[in-house]
Amino acid sequence: MASLLANCFSVLNFYHVLVTELHQLLVRNMKRYRVLLGITQAELAERAGISVGYVGEVEMGRKFPSPEKLEGIARALGLRPFRLLMGPEDVTDAMGPDAIYETAEKLKKLLSEEIDTFVREADPNKPKPSPELFDEKGRRLRGR
Repeated sequence: MASLLANCFSVLNFYHVLVTELHQLLVRNMKRYRVLLGITQAELAERAGISVGYVGEVEMGRKFPSPEKLEGIARALGLRPFRLLMGPEDVTDAMGPDAIYETAEKLKKLLSEEIDTFVREADPNKPKPSPELFDEKGRRLRGR
């Protein structure tokens, strides 16, 4: 009897861990995407057709939205609903092994362009660095 009871608790504990992980992913992703969009909880609530209090409860981990509300939240964030439940490793798996490197290279290029623009605007008389100091990927060549 004790063995049966221990197995039941083990299964319940396993189920609780899965729900908790899923809930944590939702909370983290919901906040992250909302902040990336630069919107408040009130703006998210309005876009999703739910109350501000409910958004706060979900972001604090006190509530887990129904599938309909989850779809509304995702739509308000410009996402497919499953993206709110994915961890970083899931995104990497879905995009392929080289996606991180491709994204990093794109970000480096964009940041480099932004920095160059900022420097030109801050000091328009400063000459642009000569291209032979950089390789084809925009990295500074050593010894030059």
